[in-house]
Amino acid sequence: MDDIIVESKTIALVINQKHYLYNRIELPKEFLNWQSTARLNAFQMMADFNSEKVRTMPAHLPVLATFGTGDFPVNLTSRGIGLLPKEEFILPLCELIEKTISESKGQPWQDTLPKRLAAIQSFYEKPDRFNSQMLGGLEIFEGQTVENLKNNPKATLLYSGEAPKFPSYQMNGIMRFIYPGDIYFRFLLAARELFANDAFHIHQVRYPFGYLFYPTEIKNKTPFPRR
Repeated sequence: MDDIIVESKTIALVINQKHYLYNRIELPKEFLNWQSTARLNAFQMMADFNSEKVRTMPAHLPVLATFGTGDFPVNLTSRGIGLLPKEEFILPLCELIEKTISESKGQPWQDTLPKRLAAIQSFYEKPDRFNSQMLGGLEIFEGQTVENLKNNPKATLLYSGEAPKFPSYQMNGIMRFIYPGDIYFRFLLAARELFANDAFHIHQVRYPFGYLFYPTEIKNKTPFPRR
């Protein structure tokens, strides 16, 4: 993982002494719009009812494939991996979310929901502020996924959405670990902690590190009527 070099247009890495060079690519506009709409719909459901109404979040939980060894080298897991802000917006957004979390402590958690929703909605309602070249997530369990990525940072995500359009995207790319002190880790942790005690999360007390995912190939697998 230490041999990954990220430039503005390319990403280079070494795996088993073999060199790879990939072009960084843009996330499809349709994908970004779906991510925005799906999140905002979930937030509206929480506002209208409560957080217990959110039972699933396909836009946030793609299947993540990593690659190991053996007869069945592919490891699959559902992993929370989502959008990140552009560099110029990330610090003020971190500060807003962290301030909201701080002001919510000591109050009935459900009573603070409107303020917490407003903080995160300020990001997801503005697709022009999304970083269109990478995604991010937090590590929790430190299992086979981590072991695979230490040796081979290539990974694949499969997003599959809900009816009636069933948006679906396969993304092949490179995963890079990030740690406390990194601004993207700070954002991911703040966004997670904003809803840490709500019903749709399994509460965790430790996030050792996070990921940045750089797509290098994207396949639109959204179904369509076959004629």
